[in-house]
Amino acid sequence: MQLLPLIRLSLAVAALLLAACNSVPKAAPGYAVHDFGPLDGPPPRVLAFPIRSTEVVPAPWLASTAMHYRLLYAQPTRRQVFVENRWAAHPGQLLELALKRSMKGDLPPAGAIGCRLRVDLDEFAQVFESEGVSRGVIELRAALLAPRSDQSIAMRSFSASVPAPSANAVGGVLALRDGVARVNLELLDWLESLDADPAHRVRARCGA
Repeated sequence: MQLLPLIRLSLAVAALLLAACNSVPKAAPGYAVHDFGPLDGPPPRVLAFPIRSTEVVPAPWLASTAMHYRLLYAQPTRRQVFVENRWAAHPGQLLELALKRSMKGDLPPAGAIGCRLRVDLDEFAQVFESEGVSRGVIELRAALLAPRSDQSIAMRSFSASVPAPSANAVGGVLALRDGVARVNLELLDWLESLDADPAHRVRARCGA
């Protein structure tokens, strides 16, 4: 008769220990962290008008370090993420750093006010057209804003679609890296074209 309470107590303790083990979070699997590495290209450009700040604002679904992909051939409306790969920072931060590095002197010279460059990042993902074929897709909208307000001086949309060298996360990183370089050059060309167009009066409005 005395053994029964002891057995019950042992079973209760065992149940508590099992519950405690199950409540301990499992160790997260290791994952690879990627950035763009050194971006090959021409030296930083010196624009004819000052830009006080450069800001890239990611869409809500891109405001994390997750690496996104889409299977167009199977589930075209589903956005998915790679489990074992991550960005070192969210794509907007990586793109912003690349843009700032491409323009010599992000701050305006003494006495200049400087316009603001705002970039809205709408897409930054690897898109699979089939199991073995994918590409890096970037879509963004750039706006040159007046110094003391949010008034837009000029706006333009940019996009890039670069074939990936391999149908995996690493291939997507390389394709998106090349896409950033392409979009970056197009955006700089656009800014220079604004200075050449007297209709925009960029130098006067940016305080150069």
